Amino acid sequence: MDLLRELGPLALGSRLKRLSDRLMQDGIKIYRDCDLDFEPKWFPVFYFLSERGPSAVTDIARGIGITHPSVNQIAKEMISRRYVAAYKDPKDKRRRVLALTAAAKSKRQPLSRTWELIDAALLELIEETGVDLLAHIETLERALASKSFLERFEARHNANPKNLEIKPYRTELASAFRDINRHWIEEHFVMEEADLRVLDNPEGYILKPGGAILFAVNLEDQVVGTCALIRHSDTLAELAKMGVDKQQRSSGAGKLLGQAVLDLASQMGFRKVFLETSSVLAPAIGLYKRLGFVQRAFPSPSEYQRADVYMDIELTPALKRL
Repeated sequence: MDLLRELGPLALGSRLKRLSDRLMQDGIKIYRDCDLDFEPKWFPVFYFLSERGPSAVTDIARGIGITHPSVNQIAKEMISRRYVAAYKDPKDKRRRVLALTAAAKSKRQPLSRTWELIDAALLELIEETGVDLLAHIETLERALASKSFLERFEARHNANPKNLEIKPYRTELASAFRDINRHWIEEHFVMEEADLRVLDNPEGYILKPGGAILFAVNLEDQVVGTCALIRHSDTLAELAKMGVDKQQRSSGAGKLLGQAVLDLASQMGFRKVFLETSSVLAPAIGLYKRLGFVQRAFPSPSEYQRADVYMDIELTPALKRL
């Protein structure tokens, strides 16, 4: 039993810390085995100073993307082990400058040989995962730079989904269904023939065969999101074309729509609902998992080129949704 794994996104920080601790502990053993008096956590500061030369603490913190206090803590340890010397900037006495000592510089060559082996071992580890882990980390860092974890939490904490109402399809809402979906598709992909077939004729393709289209509408009667339920058989339906206006993606509209579609599917007698999506849409996949969808292998090829993730959910009386 792995509690952190079971907690999913809620334990993301703890799992990253656990992974970091495991790598750091092995790193400590590696340096000891190589007879090098060095700590893994010193690496970014040591490398920065080795490449850039004497630098202010603020510049180091900015350069490696960690906090000013963290740099000071690492520097304190490195100073005590005579790897770093600290002095006042002659041009600005208020600035504290750090520099590698002569003893530290003499260790650069043996350290570099060890780093080459460490780099190769970590590359092997990453390749075993079968994903471009570093690219995913960079994507996550960019997302946090654009909107912090705190900002994302506060948006949800302050959001009031009660201000949104779920409404069924009306002919005059056809343009909203088309436009909202077109915007999110073109934001990440290109429109495909299958998209045009659905969006240009929602009544003929979705409603007449026995499906439904729902809308999330605010107090001003403005559509902020939409989602379709497409009938495939008497017991099987597809959740499709879920889109939320870009300015409303923290409003809770997506979860509200997804839950409403599943409730409607159950009421209509469907026993299973599936969806097809893309691994590029990580936030959407997270939402589907919270709604109870489980990722599985594709039972048949998708008609969408972008679709590489298949998920479904069994609609049973005992189903417990978040």
